[in-house]
Amino acid sequence: MTTKNMLKEGREKSSLIRKILLIAFALSGFTALVYEVVWARQLQVIFGSTIYAFSTLLAGFMTGFALGAYLFGKISHKFKNPCNIFALLELGIGAYALLAIYLVKLMPNLYLFMLGLPGFTVMQFMAAFVFVLIPATLFGATWPVFTMLYSTGKNHGKTAGTIYFSNSTGCAIGAIAAGFVIIPLLGLAKTLILAALLNILIAILVFTLKRREKYGT
Repeated sequence: MTTKNMLKEGREKSSLIRKILLIAFALSGFTALVYEVVWARQLQVIFGSTIYAFSTLLAGFMTGFALGAYLFGKISHKFKNPCNIFALLELGIGAYALLAIYLVKLMPNLYLFMLGLPGFTVMQFMAAFVFVLIPATLFGATWPVFTMLYSTGKNHGKTAGTIYFSNSTGCAIGAIAAGFVIIPLLGLAKTLILAALLNILIAILVFTLKRREKYGT
């Protein structure tokens, strides 16, 4: 094989890997909105009102997104291997989602314990807020890490737009699919398991892709 053909094959392979990475990041956004829809339903257990539950959920998610992006945005340039960090973040999200299935079962007891205590409303808010803050922070952290993983150091505006488009498209599809398809078919718990398995699959996929790219296999 000539050098020219080898270079062409290398560029094609790199382009394919980058496309798959974008699909993986879209799937990450997909799972984020699946979790948001599921947890909005489940948080009604301790709020008894969809309005308060969704408001708290949204506050927790937005705070977590901002916190994760801010903290990891300051250190992401120091990561020698961002693909491993991204994979670990996705694994962490998946693991928390599986744990959340059992945490939700404790909420009725937590609600009864807090009922009648001074500052009951504040404690309700904080319990739900912290519940979603942890995974939301991990989701927020994936943004600067994935940017480091995907970016080639050229045309930053186009790169940022492509990444945002990919993840936002996944989010939109996730919200629709969760509310109208997945939850009606599988129920809340199985939907969480499905989303968690997707996060774990994303982690394995990204790690494998970058490893194959590194060793040229």
